[in-house]
Amino acid sequence: MSDITLRPALAIDHALLASLHARSWQHAYAGLLPAGFLRDELDGFMAAKWAARLAEPAATYHIAIAEVEGKAAGFVCLWPAAEPHKGVYLDNLHVLPGYQGLGLGRRLMAWAAAAVQQGWPQQPVFLYVLAGNAGARAVYQRMGGFETIHQDVAMPGNVTLPAMQVMWQDVPGLLALLQRQG
Repeated sequence: MSDITLRPALAIDHALLASLHARSWQHAYAGLLPAGFLRDELDGFMAAKWAARLAEPAATYHIAIAEVEGKAAGFVCLWPAAEPHKGVYLDNLHVLPGYQGLGLGRRLMAWAAAAVQQGWPQQPVFLYVLAGNAGARAVYQRMGGFETIHQDVAMPGNVTLPAMQVMWQDVPGLLALLQRQG
């Protein structure tokens, strides 16, 4: 098996995170977001987003980067204060297409679950996934996620798309499931 490590993101990682995020969206959202946006505007959008995020106080976001044999392959980002009345928001979980199938998504989700369990005990974790992103929805279902809300969300590229909220009420149970699957 490949050498897989997780490391915390640093402020200097803003360009790396932007690149990972953009490459993931270009794959996962082809056919969902406008092709012109994905091709011409996405890199600038993500560069601005991650530069701004990593300029925030360190406690705002909790981010881990997955590396395979020293190369960045994915990341996860928690944003606990985004919607605290719902729980801890898992804002991003991305694995580049060439690294899918290695268990990186499971390892990143386990990192997030452990962080939530330690930092926000008794809080659920939740995320939003585009309804048309069948691959991600299947992954979250295998991880025990429960789709709770269907809503339309405004997306970059000037489109509104249906999305699902996925919830894990039992974070220790999620962590145990991920450890058994690993």
